[in-house]
Amino acid sequence: MQAIQTMQFLYPNISQFPFDSACEQIVRELEKRHWQVPGVTVEFHEYGSGEQKFRKVSRIEGQDFKLWFCRVQRTMPDGHWNDTAAVTEIVIPQKMILVHDDESGPTFYLYVGDDYERDRDLFMNASKVNSKLKGEPKLYLEYKGGCDCQTTVGAWFEAIGFLTAALTDDSEKLSRMTHTHSGRRPPLLVHTNDLNREYDPQGDEPTLFRTVTVMEEFKHYLEEVVLKMIVSHPIPEEKVGTFTIPAITPFPESIGSIFCFAEYRDVVRIKQGQDNMDKLDPAHRYALSGSGYRLMSLDTPNDGSVPEIAYEGFLWCGIGDVSPDTAIDSLEVPGHRGSCRDRFVIRVKPNRADGIYIADHAPYERRRSELSDAVEDDRDRFTDAEVADFHCSRARTIVPISEYKGSYEQPVILINRELFFSEVEVVSGPHNDW
Repeated sequence: MQAIQTMQFLYPNISQFPFDSACEQIVRELEKRHWQVPGVTVEFHEYGSGEQKFRKVSRIEGQDFKLWFCRVQRTMPDGHWNDTAAVTEIVIPQKMILVHDDESGPTFYLYVGDDYERDRDLFMNASKVNSKLKGEPKLYLEYKGGCDCQTTVGAWFEAIGFLTAALTDDSEKLSRMTHTHSGRRPPLLVHTNDLNREYDPQGDEPTLFRTVTVMEEFKHYLEEVVLKMIVSHPIPEEKVGTFTIPAITPFPESIGSIFCFAEYRDVVRIKQGQDNMDKLDPAHRYALSGSGYRLMSLDTPNDGSVPEIAYEGFLWCGIGDVSPDTAIDSLEVPGHRGSCRDRFVIRVKPNRADGIYIADHAPYERRRSELSDAVEDDRDRFTDAEVADFHCSRARTIVPISEYKGSYEQPVILINRELFFSEVEVVSGPHNDW
């Protein structure tokens, strides 16, 4: 049986922006306290493949602040995965900044509503895209990196130049103000209305900021408020293992044989791994991956009735025995068309139930048929809401395979983990060299 792979924990460890060091300290101080500090929520993210898997802090949030970690800080040695443990978004009271490893942006948001206590959660977590165009209340102004190196020297002179351009309605100069240089941090954060899709400053609302001043303010808040709050809590004397390997759940024999389809490149990797896994790069030491099609599109809102796992990617499998003589065209995985490249048949032999789910495709077909019958004659396609409707009807049925009671009409097996080489067998395919 495959051993569950240990993961390398990735820390923020880059010093690209002034607040990076504070973010690293926050992560390390939380770790000392087993990630348990009152009023602070910590979320983790795991990614990678084969024997190159990683865990990092994804989000740290308190009542008045949020840190989101998803910025590339290096490429891992074999070049297959990036280390994305650096901070990319910071929210402090009434302000938010987004930064990127290539120095594009930055993007800065300033709260300009009239009741931050009321709007705090909305400002911290809601999408900030086209608020004016959508007719949403004016809660923020958006600023992006820019400079005016063609006409002035130094950030303060650039600021004066921008203000002059704004007061005199010099649109040509304003346009020059918002240009950037690839790979160089812009000295200014200049207001943008994004082709009039965002709100403009009014009255004494600012039109620009110095980038360094804004970044230093975020650094100061993280050091003097967030970090000090965390270190004020004592470090527990008892050492506790935060990340424990869960007990293995056996795969239920009542399911019977299952199969899936694969591409030629998958079969090459499987054959190499079964012959000599050491010849594969660490990131490629797996047979098949459950990171493909979802039951639910990420664009489809959840009304609370759909399990969150339905939004993950799966390896879709059918139930039934297969042999070298089984015609591939006679096999069907309910609800899954696959790719024209999926010309190999794979027998799947899970050694544990962990990460494996089952759903019923029948409700999808029934609801789709009902909606089709109700569609007006002058329409030749479903609306987005109707498509979401029949997708939801199927997604609501997903359960862990270990909890399945055996009542589904069109069961589909959904694998949300990597399968090891001992869990698969290539049964048939179109090539002679597989």
